[in-house]
Amino acid sequence: LPLRAFTPKGAFAKIYGIEDRREPPPPDVLARATSLCEAALVKRFASLPSLGRCFIDPALRDYRVPLAQRASSKSMRTLVRGSRLPMPDTRFIRLFLWWKNGSGRTDIDLSAAFFDADFVFKETVAYYNLKSFGGYHSGDIVTAPEGASEFIDLDLDVLVEKGIRYVVTSINSFTQQPYCDLPECFAGWMARADVAAGEVFEPRSVFDRIDIASDTQICLPFVMDLQERRMIWADLGLTSSARWNNVNNNLSGVSLMLRALIHTPRPDLETLFDLHVRARGERVASAQQAQAIFAPDQGITPFDTDLIRSQFL
Repeated sequence: LPLRAFTPKGAFAKIYGIEDRREPPPPDVLARATSLCEAALVKRFASLPSLGRCFIDPALRDYRVPLAQRASSKSMRTLVRGSRLPMPDTRFIRLFLWWKNGSGRTDIDLSAAFFDADFVFKETVAYYNLKSFGGYHSGDIVTAPEGASEFIDLDLDVLVEKGIRYVVTSINSFTQQPYCDLPECFAGWMARADVAAGEVFEPRSVFDRIDIASDTQICLPFVMDLQERRMIWADLGLTSSARWNNVNNNLSGVSLMLRALIHTPRPDLETLFDLHVRARGERVASAQQAQAIFAPDQGITPFDTDLIRSQFL
């Protein structure tokens, strides 16, 4: 991989990345190491109760194993950083942000940064650039004593035509209060059939929502991969490196976070559950034949993080 990424422990999730200069191990060494690790895990899992006939949905390879969730933000559906969710078949996505003032005037900004397939930055839609590349910003709000919202509408067809692959959602505390000092702050995204129809905020169209309460001034909650039509769960914090805290002045950090999120290898749930089935069950081809189901939408799902951590790790 071009990048070696580290996620240190702390109050909020962040990534450090450096160029990976290590020599790759010989294939036979990798194969032997893999075999030893798998054999040890299967042996340990075999001491647990039998699972019987099991169906494992191959789609679980897009979901990451919940190895550490200390720094995860509260969300509508608990997900592991780096997991990829299928996006609905829609042309329009509406990003949204809601916050309320803390001890003084609080200005939180919602932005979307566009990158191509080679991670080259192309454009930003933000309070200082309200319309570009198929993105439309609702306008800048600089204080929210009773609560306020900002929105960004994205025309995915136009973005793809212009060569955009990744859309990074960035939330910046312009007045530099950390999110943990605010009474309310959350963000998410909606799937819209038409941005001109319906209410500005329609709860039924909300796919994901995340409470932002970390001790930081920049949050990157999720990334859209327009080529694979996947929403990548990020939930990452970033330290502002400029006097004016907006996405344009922190692009180097945003770009690094994006590349680290894409390139960092993490174990997936299909692999984990397959090891359990090899140890104490029988894998079957369909859910109808199974006594235990592992899938994104039934049985044990990627959102059952507490259950997975307590019974499968």
